[in-house]
Amino acid sequence: MEYTIKSFTMERLKVRKDDPVRSNVLLMLADAVKSVTIEERRPETEADFKKAALKMYQETKNTIEEYKKGSASTEELEAELKILEEFLPKMLSAEEMKAAAKKVIDSLAEADRNLKNIMPKLKEIEGFDMKQAKAIIEGLL
Repeated sequence: MEYTIKSFTMERLKVRKDDPVRSNVLLMLADAVKSVTIEERRPETEADFKKAALKMYQETKNTIEEYKKGSASTEELEAELKILEEFLPKMLSAEEMKAAAKKVIDSLAEADRNLKNIMPKLKEIEGFDMKQAKAIIEGLL
């Protein structure tokens, strides 16, 4: 599937009767990307969809945890999670993240090797878990 708002809308229209949950997820993803790209006045990219899917995935997981505390049904939310997994970026392993961070650090001048300069470059790497970035960088410096 091509990652464009148009392609997501077309698929959504095709599956809305047979798979309303998937249709809803596609609508939410397209809307999330549309709001970002309109605000920034630029065309959408595949990375926009992956970023939106990751954010929605994390929010849905948190919602499921809250629902379970209140003994509410989470079936539809869990179905949404399965659909969102298709659009998530491939996450890097610990070794891959360490290698990518080392490459970024080595590309910087000695005086520029600090968190302020390294973190933005790591954010650009698809699948890099930014929650682990600080520990990885401190281990390499």
